[in-house]
Amino acid sequence: MSKTWAALVKFGVVGILNTAVDMFIFTILSAAGYSALTAQIISYSCGVLNSYLWNGRWTFRDERRQRRSTEMFRFILTNLIVLLFATLILYAADHLLGWGLVFSKITATVSGMGLNFAASRFWVFRAAEHMVMQGENERSA
Repeated sequence: MSKTWAALVKFGVVGILNTAVDMFIFTILSAAGYSALTAQIISYSCGVLNSYLWNGRWTFRDERRQRRSTEMFRFILTNLIVLLFATLILYAADHLLGWGLVFSKITATVSGMGLNFAASRFWVFRAAEHMVMQGENERSA
């Protein structure tokens, strides 16, 4: 299996765990009377923390990565964009289309997955430029 496919499978496994964390917390907060928007932000943030821990230590651990501060900044920025995107989908599906809260949440979650993988694989957890160049120099020597 290619490195990208292996990362995609691992990302999917982590994504399932993240989704479980997100849905569990979202359900508890919604049942406790929190608004869908508040529940979405809190539950998504818990899934994001879980994602960073698992993806950084398992999915993309073999990458010769960039500085931790750069990686963390990119991770937070990516997930804020995905949060905004998923929240807009949640709102539109629930309030404008009337799909119901559960189906709207599922739609919002699935909609953000592709964007999140692409950004994580090719921007957040990518190898640092100097590491890529060093590897190419070692192969050509």
